[in-house]
Amino acid sequence: MKRVSLNLFLLLFFALFANAQESKYRKPVVVVNYFNKSSEIKSGDCELARNAVLSSLSNYPRLRVIDVETESSIDQETKRRLKEEALADELARSGQMKQLGADYILEGFVSKLETQRKTDSEGKVSYKGQMAYTIKVVSTENGTVAFSNNYTASSGSCDTEAEARTKALKDAAVTCEMIEAVFPLNGILVDQDYTEKKGKMKTCYVTLGSIHGVVEGVFLDVRKSKNIASRTVYEEVGVLKVEKVLADDLSECSVVSNGKEILEATKEYTKLKTINEEAAKPLLVSSRCDTGNLFKDIIHIFK
Repeated sequence: MKRVSLNLFLLLFFALFANAQESKYRKPVVVVNYFNKSSEIKSGDCELARNAVLSSLSNYPRLRVIDVETESSIDQETKRRLKEEALADELARSGQMKQLGADYILEGFVSKLETQRKTDSEGKVSYKGQMAYTIKVVSTENGTVAFSNNYTASSGSCDTEAEARTKALKDAAVTCEMIEAVFPLNGILVDQDYTEKKGKMKTCYVTLGSIHGVVEGVFLDVRKSKNIASRTVYEEVGVLKVEKVLADDLSECSVVSNGKEILEATKEYTKLKTINEEAAKPLLVSSRCDTGNLFKDIIHIFK
């Protein structure tokens, strides 16, 4: 196994002191607004779904989440106005939320909640609950919709109709796809220190760390720049996995796929940087839900 000359101590020193701009990083602030509902949905059921979505957001430390209901800085009059149909306009809501320092508003609409009654061959009755809901994320900068999608949540088999409904409501959540679409983690692959074996990169470091809300197990796409038709575009090179968060803006990663291509792209960037530093563009890394290839993951574990 080969390691380039810069040792980990110096790399940590560089990450902590040479890049002072990172200390100014601020996590995106998301306010979870009151959910709306169709007329047949009870207010308590709608709130139960909203609380389930709030709970699912806690799985993403890259965000700062504010509950509009419990936020102490929001007075009762503002909360009342936020519930009014008159504030259905995106810009009106955005203006209210922007005053709180919010970057985005997450809203929901519960459109359907129903149960299905089933009887098995022995005459035992069971119930299955199902809910349909919409999640929408609005930018407070200009009121535009950054993301919107429809979802369903279900309960599985339950003994009572009430249990089936409650479990379906508690199954509501945001998806990783939504998080990555609106709140991706973006950083740079550090070219000064990595390990390689048989012409493939095995481990490396990225400029993402605890201050960004990075946790172990996060997967990252690696992309390199390419000039096409006088434009700079980025193409995917490979996939990394965060193994250890080392500092505010530094994490150690293992290479999940395309170690050869990542190593070649890194060396190409390092070489170009010595010739023309302004023209050289580092390899970018951005978060993703998974590797997209379970087989590669299994092989990587045993390498």
